[in-house]
Amino acid sequence: MPELGKKRKGLVCFECGIQADHAHHVVPKTLGGTKTVNLCAPCHSKVHSPHLLRTSELTKIGLQKRRDKGLTIGPIAKFGTKHVNGVVKIAEKEQKMIRQMIAMKKQGLSLKKIADHFAAKGLKNRSGNAINRANIFNILKGL
Repeated sequence: MPELGKKRKGLVCFECGIQADHAHHVVPKTLGGTKTVNLCAPCHSKVHSPHLLRTSELTKIGLQKRRDKGLTIGPIAKFGTKHVNGVVKIAEKEQKMIRQMIAMKKQGLSLKKIADHFAAKGLKNRSGNAINRANIFNILKGL
């Protein structure tokens, strides 16, 4: 819930008239809303009670809109992609590695052998460490 910071004199709750300390979006931001009204904490809680608004549904709508626009939805890009100015782009070098991992797995190689192959080439994971079987597992699981 967006808070107004320090309680400011003169800002009163739109609903009950006491000192306001929250800014509530009249139309949820995920649905394009930009205007807010001042509310006190108790009234703001009432607005967001389960029977009035479904916050999880609004969150899902907002995330899907970001995905549809090709925008990022988290701080870390999935292996094989990268974030460039908030937009998800393909990381060609990582995509090539993923294709090799898939081919090696289809040949029956274990995750450890695949990881050892990439580690022997000096290729690193995003943390800067040698690629290990847990990295391979998570990359292939995410496909």
